[in-house]
Amino acid sequence: MKFQLITLLLFFSLTSYTQNFKEIQLPTPTKITNNFIGPLFHPTIHYGATPENYNGKVIVFNHGYIDLNQSQFLFKNTFYQDVFNEGYQAVFVATTRGEGLWTNGKLLASALDIITHKYGIPQVYLIAHSNGGKAAEAAMFHYGKKDKVANVFALGTPFWGTYLADISQVPLLNWIWKLTGLNEGARTSTTYYCRDIVRPYFDKHPSNQPQKFISFGASGFYNSSVPIAAPVFLVSGGVLLAKQGSNDGVAPYSSTLRPNATIHFKDKDPNAIFDHLDISFGQFSWKHIRPYIENDNKRTFLETTSLKPSTTSLESNYYLIQSDKEHRLHLEKSTSKTQWIDIIHKKENAIFQTSNTHNKKKDIIPVHKIPHRTILQPTKKDMALHSDSAFIAFVKDANGPVMSFSNEISSQKPFLEVSFTTPEKEKFSVPTNFDVWGVIYDTSSEDINDPEEIINFTKNGNKFVFDPSVLPHGVYSIIIHATNHQNIKRNLISGFVLGNEDPFMTFNPESTTPKEQPNIVITPSVIEDTATISILTPPPYDATITVYTIHGQKVLSLPLPESQNNSYDISGPLQKLQSGVYLLKYDTQKAIRFIKK
Repeated sequence: MKFQLITLLLFFSLTSYTQNFKEIQLPTPTKITNNFIGPLFHPTIHYGATPENYNGKVIVFNHGYIDLNQSQFLFKNTFYQDVFNEGYQAVFVATTRGEGLWTNGKLLASALDIITHKYGIPQVYLIAHSNGGKAAEAAMFHYGKKDKVANVFALGTPFWGTYLADISQVPLLNWIWKLTGLNEGARTSTTYYCRDIVRPYFDKHPSNQPQKFISFGASGFYNSSVPIAAPVFLVSGGVLLAKQGSNDGVAPYSSTLRPNATIHFKDKDPNAIFDHLDISFGQFSWKHIRPYIENDNKRTFLETTSLKPSTTSLESNYYLIQSDKEHRLHLEKSTSKTQWIDIIHKKENAIFQTSNTHNKKKDIIPVHKIPHRTILQPTKKDMALHSDSAFIAFVKDANGPVMSFSNEISSQKPFLEVSFTTPEKEKFSVPTNFDVWGVIYDTSSEDINDPEEIINFTKNGNKFVFDPSVLPHGVYSIIIHATNHQNIKRNLISGFVLGNEDPFMTFNPESTTPKEQPNIVITPSVIEDTATISILTPPPYDATITVYTIHGQKVLSLPLPESQNNSYDISGPLQKLQSGVYLLKYDTQKAIRFIKK
């Protein structure tokens, strides 16, 4: 969510620097003007005014990805006024916008030292919004500041990650994530990174103190007090609802359940029907937080277990299309009430049309429409879809085959598995003649010139499997493609982790692992009229060349032509391709990029 913020700062007192932080003294809450927005770039500690009825307790506010504490001073947020009126010393810590939990956790740890020293107190109460809750974990347990925090009130913290972050790691869908104003820190908020790295690390940490955490998860992505935020959370919340259930527009309720923490709101709690921004406002949350500070022994509702699943499974009854102009849909059956097209578009209000064989266009009346999102009912089995906006469409069939993806979480023998089932009420047999492959992106790699790879799943009975142990250790996102001769298509977005539970095994730009020399080279890399591939060591069997779009859609498959000194002319087949960036995969070799002019 990108707010158009006024960059006027009004400071009434001293400004200083301590370590990594800029320190600023705030006036009393009534003197904070509507133009004050807090820090925009630099890590900052804002010290609230000390109330005349100061009770000796300090409350520290820490933000999430959306801002650097701007939401604490905008949108009539009452937190500062609320805590000031009741005698608490307020402090607002701004770390970074989107650099992830480890960087923000280190900065927060430093801020806790500064704040406790300044006020001469042993502990503070920490109110942490969104991923600020995970930064609190890092500060307390990884950077050793657990004794300086009495309680953490985690407001909408996705402890188990969010599917929106999973989407952000797939270039095809990255712009959907950016609609929320969230950014590159998403790498440490994917569901698979949190499940396989973050949660095991903190939940098994010898210093872990889950009893200090009180979690607040909201369920009202559709109910916003801020008009500028409402359209965005309607889109993102709708995406999450289908994958992870009730949510606040960014954090699924189920993801806010920190193991063995106190859980304040129940799922779909009538007291928590607000969105991811509203949960950070005093007018919605302070009345629920205050009793815990006044009575440290109070616990409520339920506590979660710390069990870690040995496998994780996702399902898909959709396939993806993307286009900035037109796309022809080939549906699995004639028009049916169980089929629909769920479209997310860049333009706030996009127009969609279909055309006949004479290219005469006709507007499609949407079943449902909100800013950035339109749901259509197919009008015929074979239809061309046009729009005045770039878009991503989820083409769904509630009664069609369901693709499942399982990821065995085992460092000894990891595997990825895809299978197909039918809905219980359907009587047709499950097609098994699928071709299944995936595009993976190593999100822990800093090599922007070598970002993606094609992996092929091998049929094993009624399942399709891939052994990821052939890949380097790292954190991978994946978009799975499946298609068969009956024109049934499926896609699924997920990810997996290879390696141990050390959070710092990833994101290391100083890696010195030597690169393997490619066994296949395409010349030239920008193709216009002619193209050849050279293979250093051809396999002793007939192999196939496959060409994919940069997002993994298979567009061409052909046998290896006759060799001329291990050089193969593929000019003819590639001439049929439209302009764009493609991946060429040969046998088990690493995919290589090329550009078709």
